[in-house]
Amino acid sequence: MEFFNKKEEVMDLKLTQFGRFLLSKGKFKPVFYSFFDDNILYNVEKVGLSELQNESEIRIKETPTMHHQISFSSLEKEFNSNYNKVLSGEESPVSEDLQRTAEKHYALPQPIGSSDFNSEYSPSWTVNFLNGELTGSVEYLSISEKTGGKNTQIIPQISSTTEIEIQSHTPTTSNSDEYENGFSAADRTVLTDEENLFVLLKLNENNGLFQKKNFDIELYEIEEEDQDGTIIETLRPLFFSSLPDFETAETIVENSIPQEDVTHVEYYFDVFVDDEIDEKTLCNYDPYNKKMGVFADPRTESCQEIIDASKKKNFDIYTDESDYPGEIC
Repeated sequence: MEFFNKKEEVMDLKLTQFGRFLLSKGKFKPVFYSFFDDNILYNVEKVGLSELQNESEIRIKETPTMHHQISFSSLEKEFNSNYNKVLSGEESPVSEDLQRTAEKHYALPQPIGSSDFNSEYSPSWTVNFLNGELTGSVEYLSISEKTGGKNTQIIPQISSTTEIEIQSHTPTTSNSDEYENGFSAADRTVLTDEENLFVLLKLNENNGLFQKKNFDIELYEIEEEDQDGTIIETLRPLFFSSLPDFETAETIVENSIPQEDVTHVEYYFDVFVDDEIDEKTLCNYDPYNKKMGVFADPRTESCQEIIDASKKKNFDIYTDESDYPGEIC
């Protein structure tokens, strides 16, 4: 590690170990860049000092800056673990799962974002549980690494638990094409009510720039490994499958959606967003939606029509007993 020579050095680019590996295989394809300010102290009052406002810029520019650090975990332990995964066929030699969790998620975790110019407040989140319940929350994310330490980031975490009760029946046939893990779909009965089978969230970012695309969704599986009594946690990324183009595709392969691939999200969950969610479901849980930015949402009007239609009930005037006078004396 060394300091930047600001008189001679302007920019310094370094590849991580996994980046070097992809470059050697001809698979290194950068697609975007981000800016970070993790090494800048804006408010010196946080460390018990004081300064004038005009002095902050000079201090930030003149403070020595360290060169990049590209290794945050034990190379030997990571190599042994990944080597065994490749030999056993569990992972491909160029799989993204082999990238070390520390470098991928903790080296540069928080890029500089953007906020609304017309607001004096910092961006914030509003999360509403339209269906399901909040079971817990913490203000940070902490993962135990193979080095024995813990990496902690100030990323708020919320938890929601859904319990699904399934009753299994005795198989009636041994046709392997109809069976998965010894049971077919017909041999399983879901006892949980339909309204308790899913979680419906409404997310809004406050004091930010509302654009056409405002959110990125990433799903990870936390893999736990017992090493001499210490539970080591690794974040394994899950991938969304690319759905076929139903308008141009002449034939659709039945297995084109990898619901049987453990590396894909669809193996575990069905994730729907915005217009992908059934309109009746949205109208039932969130019928009134306000306009966001310059984008108008016609759902409020359409939901009102669905609500009005549900209130119209046909009844027989001859079977209505609400005005029954009682027995004849």
